[in-house]
Amino acid sequence: MVLKQTFTYHYFMKRFLFCAFFLPLICGAQKLKSNAFDNDSKQWRAESFSTALKATPEIKMTMSLRSVDTSFFMVLTGSGVGTSTVDVGTEVVFYLENDSTVTARSTSIQSIDYGTLAPVYRHEYMIYKNDLERLSRHNIKSVRKYSVGGFDEVLIEKKNAGNARQLSQLFLNELVKANPVLAKPALNAPAFPGGKEVFVRFLNKNVKPVYELVPGEKKTAVVQFMVTADGSLNNLQIKQSTDSEFDNELLRILHRMPKWKPALDNGKKVDAVVTQTVTFYKTDNTLQVQL
Repeated sequence: MVLKQTFTYHYFMKRFLFCAFFLPLICGAQKLKSNAFDNDSKQWRAESFSTALKATPEIKMTMSLRSVDTSFFMVLTGSGVGTSTVDVGTEVVFYLENDSTVTARSTSIQSIDYGTLAPVYRHEYMIYKNDLERLSRHNIKSVRKYSVGGFDEVLIEKKNAGNARQLSQLFLNELVKANPVLAKPALNAPAFPGGKEVFVRFLNKNVKPVYELVPGEKKTAVVQFMVTADGSLNNLQIKQSTDSEFDNELLRILHRMPKWKPALDNGKKVDAVVTQTVTFYKTDNTLQVQL
């Protein structure tokens, strides 16, 4: 029985290392796993191969990227440190060589897989394009992976420090070549009048208590809406629910928003979709909202 378990574990680790290091080389000219328009969903979909961020006997972590139209997602896969359940909105933070950070947020409640001797995880996070662009310009020093119970810090060796940067560069470059939507990016994305800080103040000024949160407790939702060429907001919807009462409160606030500054494409005002993560949390006796 012990020999069988040992064989299973080593087989998994060999497959893990093979995929992380050699699969992209074997594929040669095929720089992305997929990058094409999906006729069924009427969306442009792309997915990268994975790259290793950490590969030691104790810790395995790889990263891959995917996109659906103009929404971007990061997938972290691994074992060892960081193998814990994540909730909606749980963060993973990349600490960069220039002392800045890039943050991505979990898209759903995601557990771990006990199908092998060593538990493994595959967690997906939403990341904004401007954050992915920053990740494409700098090496990473460490990754802080938050979970339901706290966080784990994963230090990145120098030999792997540039892997996330190179993958992000490749992914964005290939998308621009093939995706007509991204090949002609808006010069200015839609924006709340006054910017992000004013948007946060608007949310906090209008939020009403739903029910009591424990200090430190968070409720995170992902909302999506269309900003039309005249700045009006259409089709507000919750893409990732946190709680029906908080979802309803979030939609109530967003329906009170003034017109936005529309996206500009070569100086022309155009329709654009906004996807936004919103987190409710409590400090002392006050309900707060953050983006």
